[in-house]
Amino acid sequence: MSIGTNAAEFDDDFLLPCFVHYPPVDLCMNVASRGMVVNGRTGSGKTAILRFIGAKVSHSVTIDPTEMAMSYVTNSDVLRFLQAIGADLDLTFQVLWKHVLCIEFIRLRFNVENETASKGVFDRILDRFSRDDRKKRSINYLKNWEGKFWITMDQNIKELTEKVENQVKAEIGGEIEKFKAGGQYEKRLSADKKSEFVHRVRKIIHADQLAELAGVIDILAELEREEKKVFDETSYYIMIDRLDENWVDVSIRFKLIRALIETLKSFRRITALKILVSLRSDVLERVIQETKDISFQREKLDDYFVHLKWNKPLLRELIDSRVQKLFRKQYTQAPIYFDDVFPYNVGNTHPFDYMVERTLMRPRDIIAFVNECLKAAEGSYEVTGATIRKAEIEFSRIRRDALEQEWSSAFPTIRRLLDFIGQKQKPIVTLTELAEGKDADDLALAIFSDEKMERDPLHEAAKTHCDKAPPTAFEFLKEIAGILYRVGAVGVKLRNGTRYLYSHIDEPLLPLAQITDDTRIRIHPMLWGSFRIQIRHDAP
Repeated sequence: MSIGTNAAEFDDDFLLPCFVHYPPVDLCMNVASRGMVVNGRTGSGKTAILRFIGAKVSHSVTIDPTEMAMSYVTNSDVLRFLQAIGADLDLTFQVLWKHVLCIEFIRLRFNVENETASKGVFDRILDRFSRDDRKKRSINYLKNWEGKFWITMDQNIKELTEKVENQVKAEIGGEIEKFKAGGQYEKRLSADKKSEFVHRVRKIIHADQLAELAGVIDILAELEREEKKVFDETSYYIMIDRLDENWVDVSIRFKLIRALIETLKSFRRITALKILVSLRSDVLERVIQETKDISFQREKLDDYFVHLKWNKPLLRELIDSRVQKLFRKQYTQAPIYFDDVFPYNVGNTHPFDYMVERTLMRPRDIIAFVNECLKAAEGSYEVTGATIRKAEIEFSRIRRDALEQEWSSAFPTIRRLLDFIGQKQKPIVTLTELAEGKDADDLALAIFSDEKMERDPLHEAAKTHCDKAPPTAFEFLKEIAGILYRVGAVGVKLRNGTRYLYSHIDEPLLPLAQITDDTRIRIHPMLWGSFRIQIRHDAP
């Protein structure tokens, strides 16, 4: 028996019939809302919302980045050379996204399915705006694509990239050939020579292309406003999911995502269009790490984010609906709820309270825990407290593995940090206890000496710790506590008399200045089973 799968894209039996319509869903569906980036941890329901909207509305399209042929961009010798000499490709990537989204909206809005329809749309735009001198450059841009609005996205990207390649080759083609010949040519170039090449291509990769596309967006927005006066108002949704997968080489993936986020706000001018991008929290963390040199600031774009957060009543509603559907489908038409299947407490704790405390307040977690309990019950119609404890061991092991997979991109040493915090097999420790012995020193040395981990944000703290004589572990341990808090592995009590803070409930980031030597660190109960920590019902 099962109340659904872990992945929303494979949960056809339960996802839509048992969908919980909570406030973030309304923000995503409301075209007037600024929210465009659906942000949350893995398993928090991002894909579920996109699938729900796709099934609910008449005019929507979902872009799969794996079908965008961005590998053509990655494999471009010209773009690889420009990246190697330090040229800023952000504008180029923004041009790619703006073009793709404009074409996708034209195709969706005007139902373009062939070349004839594509030319018809251009004629319609030309007839309306040809006498507007301010739109001339954007009209010329669209003219180059008048018969191509219907072509596939990978063809669009290939043609745009080839255009940039040809322009750059005309300027510094000889240097590209030397780069293609190998021998790490770019490393033999002086800083002055690199600056010269960057300056020469800047006139090719410049803001003019973005200005042309901005004009295209204005044309589409104005056309949409005029037609709304005649026709019924219709909303259009373009959704982008699966950005966390291997859709493009890691060397440019996070810069492409950053350019996409920057691009979204310009489409707010098309009031009938809603673009929704699903983005995992750990991927956003990596975007910030990788693009901080080009001034990406999360705070400036926060109004465009829809943050997914669940609470106990919402999760209970979700589980009740799924349990009811499971048993109605298999056994009876009478309504069956969670309490009917889980009638026994775990110690003195209600089973749902016990189980939800061992989650990060995400649908995937509680669904997985219920499924483990049903499996451990071995066909029994009722799940006992002992069965829940038995299922918890396997559930905890799976959650730890999932935590490592989720955050290994942003924090490559996450497994070592979890081993370090769990080795004392205590639910609560202080920084003073963690500093005892040589474990912290050994961990710092391991992180610092591993060359593969140099992009780890903990690497510099480990180096500083190793360079001190004698080493003092507290600053290094504060960094560790901050990361473990960020990923949800621990809660933190900053002062006596205050409650434990958790990143999935409270602020996602913890200022390290607030952490003291006496700060209490509580391993999240989700991990107690995997760490073989004795479950103490009296633990604070």
